[in-house]
This record gives sequence, structure tokens and C-alpha cells, in this order.
Amino acid sequence: MNIASTALLHTPRQPVSPYGWLLRLGSVAITLIIFLIDWLSTLDVAIAVLYVVVILISGDLFTRKGVLVVSLTCGLLTLAAYLLSHGTQWLTPAFARCMVSLAAIAITSFLALKNKAAKDALQAQVHLLHRSEAFLTEAQRLSLTGSIGLKMPSGQMYWSDEAKRIFEFQHLHPTLECMIERTHPEDTGALKSIIDMAYAQHANLETEFRLLMPDGSVKCLRMLACQVRDAAGECEYIGALMDVTATKSAEEALHRSQMQLAHITRVTTLGELAASIAHEVNQPLAAVTTNAEAGLRWLNRPVPDLEEVRSATERIMSEAHRASEVIRRIRALSRKTSPQHVQVDVLEVLNESVELVRREIKRQRVTLELKTGDLPLYAQGDRVQLQQVIINLLINAMQAMSGMQGKSRRLTVRLSVSDAGGVQLGVQDNGPGVAEQNLSSLFNPFFTTKPEGMGMGLSICRSIIEAHGGRIWVDSQLGQGALLSFSLPACVEVQP
Repeated sequence: MNIASTALLHTPRQPVSPYGWLLRLGSVAITLIIFLIDWLSTLDVAIAVLYVVVILISGDLFTRKGVLVVSLTCGLLTLAAYLLSHGTQWLTPAFARCMVSLAAIAITSFLALKNKAAKDALQAQVHLLHRSEAFLTEAQRLSLTGSIGLKMPSGQMYWSDEAKRIFEFQHLHPTLECMIERTHPEDTGALKSIIDMAYAQHANLETEFRLLMPDGSVKCLRMLACQVRDAAGECEYIGALMDVTATKSAEEALHRSQMQLAHITRVTTLGELAASIAHEVNQPLAAVTTNAEAGLRWLNRPVPDLEEVRSATERIMSEAHRASEVIRRIRALSRKTSPQHVQVDVLEVLNESVELVRREIKRQRVTLELKTGDLPLYAQGDRVQLQQVIINLLINAMQAMSGMQGKSRRLTVRLSVSDAGGVQLGVQDNGPGVAEQNLSSLFNPFFTTKPEGMGMGLSICRSIIEAHGGRIWVDSQLGQGALLSFSLPACVEVQP
């Protein structure tokens, strides 16, 4: 069964109009008149040939089965009229006229049935086309996706109903100028460049831009278009417009949530390091007090020793600067600001991160080995977020070794150029390692092997590194420690 016949089975039968009933009654009347004339008339003509008129009329009134019934009825009436008027005389001119009439009825019936089949198939195709258009319109409405067409080089455009609704052009036939006028002023230049590319007949076009609506609201759109050619060889672009405003809003909300969670994690990390930070601040403050007292003693001598006072003052300044640097790093980590991706020296970020946890390294009796080159390695990123990742990896490594007894604790940090030419940093411990079944889940949210852990530290690290265009991974064997590494794309140019 083909598509047309399948569609006919599901096409509801249309009610017969009063005009249709009138035609049916007229056909019956014509049939009776032809039968009576053929039976009672003495004219030497093939009157039954007039039945072809009835058959042709039935093609517009009945189904194929109805046309076949009408044709058989006309044939039977032709034979009945002959028998009633001529009896069983076969080899006569009247019989020949009867055969001619039957042949005409048969040929007309065949042509009428064939024409009816063609009409039914065409009607089915039209019905399918209407259903397809209805389905497409509804699908576009539900998916907030419209379609457009752009003829080249005339610039003539086709807009689907949903595309017009997205642009709020319901009451006019929009043109390229209307489309550009509705575009956000900051994105107009980019859209014009895409249109110029279309006129240059590039194969595929893809862009995102915003609309500034009359009420002041902003919509975010994504447009995809491909090039086709019609029978005349003229270029035309067929494209899809997707309203991604809700998606963009959801992405921004998710990004804000991730930033808030990252900030909370940084503050939590600082809380865990509170004792070490307090010691790092107290040491220079104690040195400031000691040097100040020494300076006063040198001044209170009968002959003040100004050179010693100058030295004590310089030491006070140095220790004050040291305390200020500790406070600066703490404030930077605790500050809640939007990420700023700039060129950063990863070696410098590493050294600052190590200074923040150096007291904790000593307290845990961990031997730290830094394996870095002499040259700086630059990456595009946010300094505070990268510090958060490095500090988290260092703390995790120390916590992994905290339960070791009778074995020296070693922590190795390697900073190098990755195989792909980027910046790679690895933190390796000699602790118990990570079980193989846990390797794939190590960076999942809320996964932790520590009883007091939340399982968010490494998950946030992965989000930060991936937001920087890099990747993070782990290599481990039980009993031989773990190596957590991340890589970042290197900066193409180094700022002076």
C-alpha cells in the first residue's frame, strides 16, 4: 500500500453538499431518460453511447468503487434496452450499435477510473502536504525554531510563521533591512558580515546574535544556513533561526551558581588553613615587634646608634611587607569577583599558592619538591581560580598522605610544557593511591573517599580548568601514590 492510499484511509469522508445531491439526482434522471429513449426509440443510432456522460459525471461524485458500479449499471441497462426492443436478434445493425455503445462505455469507464485514481493520489499528496506543514509549524512553535530563505543576489526572503513570531514581524513581510533594524546595535556589525558572506556565496553560515525588541527586551538567536541551488542555478540560502534566550539565561544562572560555589569552597579552604595563615601573619608581626623594641633600645643609648636603628627600621619594613603579602593573597582568595581571564604566569601563580600552604606543609612533615623550569610559562586565565585549583590539589595530596606511618611523605610538583604545546602542572604524592574503581568518579560532584569531605573540591577544579579550555586527569596505582595533572592552552603572545 503506497503513501497516497494510506493517507486516503485516514482522510475523513467529506459530507455531500446540496450541489452534490443535485448532481446525483440529475445523473439518475439522465440515466433513466437514456434508457427509455434507447428502449422505446426507433432511431437507428447508438443512443446508449450517451451513458458516457453519466460515467464522466460520476467521476466527480463517487469513489472509484462507485464509478465502477455506475459503469456496470450503464452496461447492463444498454443490454436490457437491446433485449427489450430487439429480442435475441444478434446479427443485425442494432446489435452492432449495441456493441459500439458497450465499447464506448467500457473505454470511458477505464479512463474515468484512471482519472479518479490520479485525482485521489493528488488529493492524498495535498493532504499529506497540509499535514506536514501543520506538523512543521507546530514543531517550530514548540522548539522555538523558525525557518528563513534568502535568494541571491536579489535579497528576496521567505519567513516561516515562527520566524516572524520570533522577530515579532507578524503584520508585515520582513526584509533584510527589517531584520538588521531589529538586531541589537552591538551585534549589527557581525550580522552584516554574515550577510556579506552570504552574498559571497560561502557554503555554510553559522552565527549567534541578539535582538533588541520594541519593548526593550533582548532575545538571543542562533542562526544556521546552508546553500542550495534551484533548477535555474540561482543561489539560495535555507536557514533555521533558534530562540536560545532561555538556554542562555540558564547557562548564565549555572555559571553564577558555579562561581558562588567556587567562592564558598575557597572560603572553606581558607578556614581549613586558618591556623597556618595565623602563624604566617604572626611571624612577621612578632619580628616587627622585636625589631621595633631593638630600635628603641639603640635610640635610648647615651649616644644613639643611628645605623642600627636604620637596620631595624628596614627589617620592620621587610616584615610588614611580608605580612601585607600574606593578607593580600588571603583577600584575593576570599574576594567574590567575576573571573577575569588575562595572561598569567603559571609559575608565579604556583609560587604564591605554595606560600599560602607552606606552613601546612611543614606541619604535616611533608617534603615538597618543585620541578619547574627557569623560563616563565604563560596561560590565559583567572589568577585566583588557578590558585584555588593548585591549593586544592596540594591540600588533597597532603590529606592523602596524612595516615602514613613509618614512611617519609614526599610531594612533587612539576610545571612543564605539555605534549600539545600548552602548560601542564602535576601534583604527585607517595600516599596509598586511588582505587581503580574510584578513578572515573574522582571528579564527580559529592564523590569523596574522606569521611569528613564534601566531595566538591575536585569537581570544582574540573569546572574551573574546563572553563579555561583545559583538562584535568588523574593517574594512580594502589600503594604508589597519585598524580593529579591539568593542562591549559598556552598564550600565543607574551605581554612585555
